[in-house]
Amino acid sequence: MKKILLSLLLITSFIGYSQEYSYIDFGNSGTVTSGNWNNLVVSTQNQDGLTLNLIDSNGNTTGAVLTLTDSFDHINANGTTSPNGALPFPSSATRDSFFGATDAGFNGNVNPTGGFTLSGLDPTKYYSFSVFSSRTGVSDNRETLYTVVGSTTASQALNPSNNTSNTADILNIQPNASGEITLTAQPGPNNNNGFGFYYLGALQLIKSDTPIGDTTPDPELALTYPNGGHLWEVGKTVRIKWESISITDMQIEFSSDNGANWNVVATAPGSLQYYDYVVPNQISTDCLIRISGEGLADTSDGTFEIIPNEGDVFRIVVLGSSTAAGTGPSDGNNAWVNRYRTYLVEGDTRYEVINLALGGFATYNILPTGSTIPAGVNRTIDTERNITKALSLNPGGIIINMPSNDAASGYPVADQIANYNLISADAASANVPLWVTTPQPRNFGANTTNLNIQLQMITETYNLFGNDNTVDFWTGFPVADNNGILPQYDSGDGIHMNDAAHLILFQRILGKGIHTAVMNAALSVEDFQVATTKIFPNPMIQNCTIQFSEAVFGNVNVTMTDMLGKNVFSSNQTVSNNQIQVTRGTLKSGIYIMSINYNNKSVTSKIIIN
Repeated sequence: MKKILLSLLLITSFIGYSQEYSYIDFGNSGTVTSGNWNNLVVSTQNQDGLTLNLIDSNGNTTGAVLTLTDSFDHINANGTTSPNGALPFPSSATRDSFFGATDAGFNGNVNPTGGFTLSGLDPTKYYSFSVFSSRTGVSDNRETLYTVVGSTTASQALNPSNNTSNTADILNIQPNASGEITLTAQPGPNNNNGFGFYYLGALQLIKSDTPIGDTTPDPELALTYPNGGHLWEVGKTVRIKWESISITDMQIEFSSDNGANWNVVATAPGSLQYYDYVVPNQISTDCLIRISGEGLADTSDGTFEIIPNEGDVFRIVVLGSSTAAGTGPSDGNNAWVNRYRTYLVEGDTRYEVINLALGGFATYNILPTGSTIPAGVNRTIDTERNITKALSLNPGGIIINMPSNDAASGYPVADQIANYNLISADAASANVPLWVTTPQPRNFGANTTNLNIQLQMITETYNLFGNDNTVDFWTGFPVADNNGILPQYDSGDGIHMNDAAHLILFQRILGKGIHTAVMNAALSVEDFQVATTKIFPNPMIQNCTIQFSEAVFGNVNVTMTDMLGKNVFSSNQTVSNNQIQVTRGTLKSGIYIMSINYNNKSVTSKIIIN
């Protein structure tokens, strides 16, 4: 039998509390459990050597390390999605699990046992375990026996077959003198499955000062969205989200008058942790959501707004390769594009982020449809994920994130710049602004030629797109010689970024103000034929004329702001023949918001400079 090591250091109990909870979800990256959960994720068969820094149910870093050394076979993704709400396990934790098999006839693989060791425990405390596993759609008995060993030993069996509500509970185990407790999973005596399948899905660990009588935790709930400052459109579907423990049924209520009156929206299983809600036709700036169950309630921290759905869309399209596609983080929701989408859409339902990125792409793959690929370049243009496709979606802005595949393929800097010029020309013709990320670090091994290409592309990206439209995906991430990613940001393969890095990438994208620029442009789009003015030509090259259809007295003030909201132009002029001319001066080509102020009036329109 193989040995598994799971190191866990639980922090000292808060004063006044004699019990402390920690939760672990065993499964894959597609169904991790959010909130203050520990997710042990495997991606390959018989995977071991995994490490995980653990937190407690309050989200406090414990300094604990979880190391998996006794592999299970792989992942069961057929657990229940409707666990009993009285359990402390949400559906994201119950729908998947680790599984093992004791008969080689399944896939030639044998795992007599699976398990873990908790180390760094306090030998004077008591540790209790509540284990849940589920495998739906089966008719046989797949009983799993869980044995916990510390200074004493105890076992409990659980049949995961079609399980939605049962747990194996093992109470009051004290660690051995070394501060360790082991848990082993294996087929139980009643298991009649031909392959000897057994499972480990989710675990509640309770640390207590004295022995306890059961593992049922006190009910808890917290509304996580919406919590104020959001803007919802009538008819859009939004996801109300919460975190809860031991709440069977969650009542959801809505108020449009800051809580003076409440309407019941629905009752949902507490374990689901979310409810998809169609925004009602109740226009108001004083909206709240309230959830309640088991005598507890939580309300939005602040009000949010509901507006009519007038068809406004602030659309951002992302082009790129694996980093934009979401490779690297332990959970796809932690990838920078998905974080960005969630942030924008939850803040304002008028936003839309479309991700066309695909792992392995280089700049050749996103060239305009019909572009010529040079001889010797083994790439094809993906017409469903290139600049042409992106522009066909009528975006307000495009973000391009090409981390390192061009350099890894040995494509010279000049070729990459030529590709970017073709891409930029198409975007400019469609009057759509581009933001481009720098490359990110990568371990090129002994290939200094590829590394030098990568380093030079950092400079050239800024030269081509400027500081305002270049996003820094390099600074702070590389090792000292630039040939690799710092360990704290490396997903483990020397190529892709992990969760911590993607959080920083998201923050850098957000800090660039792209979403604000896209929103400003969308809200300022007019036919350029305003009731009292006509602006022509638009797009302009050197000059444009503003023609007034009413008498104008005194001076006219014209200002322009760029898509980041920066004031870049101001001019006062005297009207002649009911018109004035505006000269671009030193303004770069791009999209601007022009404000025309006259006769105590103000007209705002979008102006494009080619």
